[in-house]
Amino acid sequence: MTTAASFLPSGVLCQARGSRFGERVFFCRHGRRHYLPSPAHVATLGRRWPDDVVQVDEAVLAAFAVGSDIPEVGQARAWSMTEIESSSVRMREYFAQVLHGYGLEVGAGATPFPVPLRCHVVYGDRLSHAALVRGRYAGQSEDQFVWPDLRTEFDTLAGIGDESLDFVIGCHVIESARNPIGAMEAAWRTLRPGGYLILVVSDKDRTFDRRRPTTSLDHVLADYQRPDRARDYQHYVEYYTLAHETPEQDRAAIIDREFAQGNEIHFHAWTYDSFMTLVDYVNHNVVRWDDISSHGPLAHPELDIEFYVRLRKAEARV
Repeated sequence: MTTAASFLPSGVLCQARGSRFGERVFFCRHGRRHYLPSPAHVATLGRRWPDDVVQVDEAVLAAFAVGSDIPEVGQARAWSMTEIESSSVRMREYFAQVLHGYGLEVGAGATPFPVPLRCHVVYGDRLSHAALVRGRYAGQSEDQFVWPDLRTEFDTLAGIGDESLDFVIGCHVIESARNPIGAMEAAWRTLRPGGYLILVVSDKDRTFDRRRPTTSLDHVLADYQRPDRARDYQHYVEYYTLAHETPEQDRAAIIDREFAQGNEIHFHAWTYDSFMTLVDYVNHNVVRWDDISSHGPLAHPELDIEFYVRLRKAEARV
């Protein structure tokens, strides 16, 4: 039987002495530290808990860049769909288990996607590491954020060569793209034939977007075919009126400031069905995908706020 250990020619399980990283254990290799969410994950690496865990100084662990969490699905044993559907983390791992080679994740922030360790991931973001840390949420620490390897936007993937990647990942990113069709087209351009695009998307009915209207296909087509600053401004009006509610007396000033600075918002809001309508349109009219896999939101209406889409690039454009 092939195990995760088959893919690990080198690497060390490390735990820091001190309080900076708490009790967390990481697998350190190739300059990155990969978090193990539970002792059970150690077995997927062919290692023993706690015998094979090395105690190191905090500074040693901090010298490694943040990498993806260690996935469990698909590595140690066969998982049933019932088990996978019990957790959004496992569902993410399930959709990523086919990945291999060299790929890009855009907008990873403090939660890099759990890709198999056989993959080499480059991280891209529109913001610098310092800006990401400044904008962190309560409870997030600087040590959780990836250092972007390059600056790029999901809408265009500017600076990424044609057919240079085996996979592209956007987790809770396409909602913030001004041009979602352009983003899927850009991913198709950068992927090698047979490469994968993985999208994890917020379900509007389970997030702060629930009061917003569902983004229509016609609206997204207009964003693709006729980019317009006035339409972009209306996205900010809708967001700060219906999603991130602000006091009415301050709303206009906040909208003008956020729009002028180009700060990130959810430009679009989809349900699973409405987003799959968009995927179907793109597949038949923009760029061709030869395999489309998806799964709607999981069972818990408050905790499971996302749905999942995986697209494999076909050899030819539409």
